[in-house]
Amino acid sequence: MASIKHYRAFQIDPDGHVFGCINLVCDDDEEAKREAASLVLAHRIELWRLDQRIAKFDAPQELARQ
Repeated sequence: MASIKHYRAFQIDPDGHVFGCINLVCDDDEEAKREAASLVLAHRIELWRLDQRIAKFDAPQELARQ
């Protein structure tokens, strides 16, 4: 039986401050990365599992400057 893992996708503003958190439940890190990458709109997303940063996804440059 595969175990599911809990992740958090933190929304980061242009000043580097966390302003939101989205909880994700995924089978593995790769699925969590795909889910987190899909959350990138105008702000950076950092994906964490417990105290380990799994990935960072930057906002598109043209949106990040606004």
